[in-house]
This record gives sequence, structure tokens and C-alpha cells, in this order.
Amino acid sequence: MTPFLPFRSLFCALFLAVSVSHAGEDVNILFLGNSFTFRHELPDLVETVLEEGDPDTNVNVKRITYGGQNMFKHSTYYFSQTFIEQSTITNEEIEARIEKMKAFLELNEPPNPEEWTAHSKALHPGKVPPFKGIHSHIRSAIRNHEALLKENPKTKWDYVVMQSYQDVSADPTEAYGKYATLLAKTIRENGAQVILYMTSPKTQNAEPVTEPLKVEEAEKDIAVGLALAKSLRPRAIVSVPLAIKMIQTGGTDLTFRYVNDGHPNQTGAFLTSNLFYAAMTGKSPEGFAYDTVVETKAKNGKNPDGGELEKVFDEATKLKIQKAAYDAVQEFNWLATAE
Repeated sequence: MTPFLPFRSLFCALFLAVSVSHAGEDVNILFLGNSFTFRHELPDLVETVLEEGDPDTNVNVKRITYGGQNMFKHSTYYFSQTFIEQSTITNEEIEARIEKMKAFLELNEPPNPEEWTAHSKALHPGKVPPFKGIHSHIRSAIRNHEALLKENPKTKWDYVVMQSYQDVSADPTEAYGKYATLLAKTIRENGAQVILYMTSPKTQNAEPVTEPLKVEEAEKDIAVGLALAKSLRPRAIVSVPLAIKMIQTGGTDLTFRYVNDGHPNQTGAFLTSNLFYAAMTGKSPEGFAYDTVVETKAKNGKNPDGGELEKVFDEATKLKIQKAAYDAVQEFNWLATAE
């Protein structure tokens, strides 16, 4: 198999283009995240744009997602590393992890209170959420493990995506950076490459803007992404904070989140999926036919703002977003080499 080519040294500046030499080849991508991954079925959108860019590539995606959760909880309490390891892990090892999670459900306090508190305070000083608040997610993780026990396809992943979500500390060795680094070791040990998907919930605009929102937040996230590019040397970094900041500079009528919902709207999802393409291949998606995003959270058949679930982008808007995605990736790569 000849999947997406490996990541060059950061000193070479660019992520290499996809090259698949034989029709029918598979590229397998696992996404770890929360609703910023499962809304609009983002993995399916990434699959669509990658396959349009290289029709000879058969992209297979799977997601392990828990609402509102981050890589700390994915790795420590939900054992999402099981799914990274699924091509080699034994049933006995899966069963042992299920038993550990069942034991967590008997606890009112975290089994590792120091780590739980340190992680919480690194992001929200003085605020430590109750451990019982994640019990429902632990139950979901148990069900996911039981399903894998019942039918394990033994998929060997080519790429594993780790999503950030309000867990980016100014210190890249803490919070998202710390747990993405821990999981990256498992990813590489299992023959896959790392992709970091950095969301931008605080800087997405729900209304037109004349200048970038919350620049300090965006710059912090960009700086952490650049630090992780150097320390982890991932296959790609999908920096939504940088892309949105660049689009907002000078003002924009484009909006990237709903008014009545903090999640990305269809435009935010379209931008993100095109960023994945540009970051993973080093090529621009400009001119691709892909132009439709469907909201997956419906209320009375409408999206959170009362609009249509399906959004089809007109040609001018589509090209504008496609170009913006490529420009943001080029800018991030340039910044990475300038560090």
C-alpha cells in the first residue's frame, strides 16, 4: 500500500502530497474527539474531499467520540487507545479495560485526584468538576469496548486524528499537548501517523465581523500548535484557529458557528474539512465539486438557528473557503519553519 506520503522534517516546510499508485487502495483514518467531530459527521466530509482529490484512494473513516470530552479523558477514563490498537489488542486486554471502567463507575471521586485536579486547574483555575459528571461517558466507552469485543475488524490505521476542545493550555506540555503526546506514542507504535485537529470554539463568529475575535485566544492556540509541530512532528496539523483568524482579518460576512448553538455551523464544517485536505496533502481543494454540508442535529427538521439542515455553497463562496483553507495551511507551514 502507498498511503499519504510521510511527514518531512519541519525544515522542509511542506506536507507532501497524497500519492496512491494503484486503484482501490485503502486509507484508514480514526478520529478521536467530541461533538466538534461528530456534528455534520465531519469524518465523512473529510472522506468525501480526500476521495475527490484522489479518486483512486478508498478512504475509510471511524470515529470514537464523547460529547464535550477531551484527550485527557479519552486516554485516562475511556481507554480510546484500545481502538488505536485494535489490529493487535487481545480480547483479554479489552476485557481488562472494561473491568477498569466498571470500577470507575463505583467511585464518586476520581481514582487519580491529583491528575484530575491538575488538569482541571490548568484550564479553569479554581474550578474542578465532579468525577460523577463523566459516568455517562464511561458507560458509553464500555459499550464501545463491548461492541469491539463482539466484532473487531482488526483495522490497521494509517492516521489517527486527535481533536482539541477548550483544553489548550498556554503550556504545550500540559492539557491537550500532554495527552496528545501520550496518545501519539501509542499511535506510532501501531504504525499510524498523527494528525492534530485544533478547534476554535472561542473565536468562531456567529455574526459578520470587522476584525478577528478574541485574538489572544487564537494566538495561544496557534502557538501551541506550532510547539506541537516541532515536538511531535505530526503528519498534519489542522489549525482552525489560524484559518478563522485569517478570514476574519479585515472583516468577513462568513460565519462559522450558530447563533443558538456554540458548535460550528455548516460553513465551519466546510472550512474544517477543506483544511483537512490541504493539511494532509499539501494541495489546494480549489475547484472541487464538493459543496454540501448537512447539519446532523435537527430540531423540527431545522438547524439550531431555524435554517435548513442542508447547505449547498454557491460557487463563489465555495472557492473563497477552499482558497482560505489552503492559504491557512500554507501560512501554518511557513510559521512552523520560522520557529
